[in-house]
Amino acid sequence: MPHDIFAEAAQWLRRWRADPLLFVQETFPWGRNGPLGEHQGPDVWQADVLSQIRDGLSPYKALQIAIASGHGPGKSALVAWIILWSISTEVDARGVVTANTEMQLRTKTWAEVSKWYRLAPLLVPLFTLTATALYSSDEAHAKTWRIDAVAWSENKVEAFAGLHNEGRRILVVYDEASAIADLIWETTEGALTDANTEIIWLACGNPTRNIGRFR
Repeated sequence: MPHDIFAEAAQWLRRWRADPLLFVQETFPWGRNGPLGEHQGPDVWQADVLSQIRDGLSPYKALQIAIASGHGPGKSALVAWIILWSISTEVDARGVVTANTEMQLRTKTWAEVSKWYRLAPLLVPLFTLTATALYSSDEAHAKTWRIDAVAWSENKVEAFAGLHNEGRRILVVYDEASAIADLIWETTEGALTDANTEIIWLACGNPTRNIGRFR
């Protein structure tokens, strides 16, 4: 990676480290030519959630946010912004993203990450995006600086049990969380115990069930 690209990116990423709202406002080409030409920034409710993360971010207590919403209000975009902010503003940040079904994860959640990743030219040289992961383009950090898209299974909880990253940042995202089994919630809860670590757990989706942990 050319040094000048890295130096420019590092300057901006330090500016956004503790402020996901500022990251979203300044990273994407709002109001310019292209798909965001008609938009000036996040909606009020999206900005409110980003502000909650900014104000609640702490190395001493996990930040847990639940968002219940129907289809179409911009939830997927918000999830993508939080994923991109989380990985790009903390060295060796780690995370896992899952959804109610593998199809939802691949065709909706992760597709939205891909869309916004490509709308942020500053991030493209720094991170590699595949169908199952977003990770550092620096080979020395590819295994330690990453967020993985993992389909959940009650018979395979290892991905949610190994989320330790002491002294850094951990992000967990549950999309369409109503249908994610309680065992996965419990496994994740037990893993998020690292001291001196920024831990963000975002659960969102359509409240389609009146039982379960999302409820």
